[in-house]
Amino acid sequence: MGNRRFAPIAIFLAAFALMAGMLGSALAQDATPAAAMAHPGHIHTGTCDTLGDVVFPLSDTVAVDASATPEAMMAATPAAGEGEVVAEGTSTVEVALEDILAAEHAINLHESAENIGNYIACGDVVGEPVDGMLTIELLELNGSGYMGQAMLMDNGDGTTEVVVMLMESDSMGTPEASPAA
Repeated sequence: MGNRRFAPIAIFLAAFALMAGMLGSALAQDATPAAAMAHPGHIHTGTCDTLGDVVFPLSDTVAVDASATPEAMMAATPAAGEGEVVAEGTSTVEVALEDILAAEHAINLHESAENIGNYIACGDVVGEPVDGMLTIELLELNGSGYMGQAMLMDNGDGTTEVVVMLMESDSMGTPEASPAA
C-alpha cells in the first residue's frame, strides 16, 4: 500500500523530467550562436563609411573547430590582447594586392546569407604591405559582438590570398564606425 502513495508522485516527476528535457532540447536548437552561422564576406569598392559595389566575393567565415586539427587549435588561440577566433574563412581573389591598394577598398562581413543587409564587421584595406602581406583590423558594426582581422597576402601571380578571422568583441567601448584611415 505504501507504493501506491508514491506512484502518482513518481509519474509526476517522470513527466516533469520528460517535459524539462524536451524544453531544454528545443531551447538548445533555437539558441544557435551567431558564430556557428556562415558569415558572407566581400571586398567592396569604397570605404566602410561609403561601401560601393562588391568587386570580389570572399568565402564565408565559418565556425572554427579547435578540436579538429592542431592548426585549427592554433588559429583559435588568441594572440596577446585579442579574443578567441570563433570564425574563419580563406579565399583567393583574382587580383594583385598592389591593385587592391591602388584604390579605396573595404572588407565587409554580413550576419548571414538570409540577413545579408546586416553588416557585422568592416575594415578599410589600407596600409603598407610587409613582405607581400597586409593585416587590417575589422571593427564591430551594428552591435554584432564581432570584430576581427583580415590578412591579405600577395601570391606573386596576380592573385591575393585573403584570410578573415572573426573574434567576439567585449562590446565595451567597441567602435561602431569604420576605422580611421
